[in-house]
Amino acid sequence: MTSGNADLIRPLFEEWGRGNWRPRFDVYHPHMEWGWSDEYPGLGGVCEDSRDPNPRMRAWLREWDDWRAEADEYLELGDYVVVLTTYRGRGKGSGVQVRQPGAHVFQLRDGQVVRLEIFADRKRAIESVSAGRASREGRARGPKDALPVER
Repeated sequence: MTSGNADLIRPLFEEWGRGNWRPRFDVYHPHMEWGWSDEYPGLGGVCEDSRDPNPRMRAWLREWDDWRAEADEYLELGDYVVVLTTYRGRGKGSGVQVRQPGAHVFQLRDGQVVRLEIFADRKRAIESVSAGRASREGRARGPKDALPVER
């Protein structure tokens, strides 16, 4: 396996898969933008927000006794890494267990994450990268351009 952008992202999911949302990673650019896609009512929007502890993340986590994002597969698309995830959680108070597929889209520049967007719909996440690359490159690209990377 060759080293690539996916290898820079793996340590994040090692922590997030254990439910540890506190660490600030060296791979984050100091002016990184992050947030949720519009699939998440009330949370949608990507912006620069480096506050620690982060109130947007705390607002999401306060609804859960436990919340994890586990990496299922890493897809490299040029400067992007799409991580197909499984979200697992237990609702605060209700104890209801949740298991939901999703995706995280990372955009990297010079070995640092400059943007992260969180999606509930995996297909939509991949399409967002394809659309972004096509507009930047002036040509159409699709999910077939993704390079799966071994775990």
